[in-house]
Amino acid sequence: MIVPNYVPDPIEIPGNVHLEPYFVRLQFIQRVNLLHVASLGLVGILYSANLPELPLLVSLGLLAGCLLALSVVRVSMRGGRSEVAVSLMVLPAALACVALTLQAATRLGWPIWIGGWGAAATLLYAALAGRDFSFVGQYFLTLIASSAAIGFYAANNGWNHGEGAIGLAANFLFLSYSVYDRSMLMYRRRVGEEWAAVVDLYRDVFNVFGYLVRCVQHWRRHRIWVVPR
Repeated sequence: MIVPNYVPDPIEIPGNVHLEPYFVRLQFIQRVNLLHVASLGLVGILYSANLPELPLLVSLGLLAGCLLALSVVRVSMRGGRSEVAVSLMVLPAALACVALTLQAATRLGWPIWIGGWGAAATLLYAALAGRDFSFVGQYFLTLIASSAAIGFYAANNGWNHGEGAIGLAANFLFLSYSVYDRSMLMYRRRVGEEWAAVVDLYRDVFNVFGYLVRCVQHWRRHRIWVVPR
């Protein structure tokens, strides 16, 4: 008797990175991690720049529009050689919208920018772990280390309990999403598609809705969570 998983299996493409030898997978992981943090560094530069001040809902709407455009590019050009090039052309606009959103949230007293500390911690873990790298280890160790650093920073910079809670929550959500999504990209990208994987880390936010639909369909198909009669 084969017992199905509680969640659907990852979507796989032929020749994906997960099928490659271990050290090829490791190098892919490290490159994607580095490029992703570099893109967040660009967001940080834009965040510090003199960008127009927009209300939070407006900046969120612009960001959603850019991510939706990136999702349309992936779906409409999937498998084509130009998909990555077109996605990279749209990515700078998405990064600018991320910076605008962070600025708007900061003006409201929400220090969600602190999630960048978790990103730096993932890069440090990927560099130090070497051949012992694991996504589970990366998630828990970086979450503990970055949360401790945020708590220390908050205590020594006069943050109130609300600001500290928002900072810790932003870090938790960022790490939970980014580390998990990087692990899933191993099944959906091939070697040489590192930049495409970085773009996926932004546009995959919309995958949450599709994943929920797949979960419901999976549960119905295999009668999971169904009370026996």
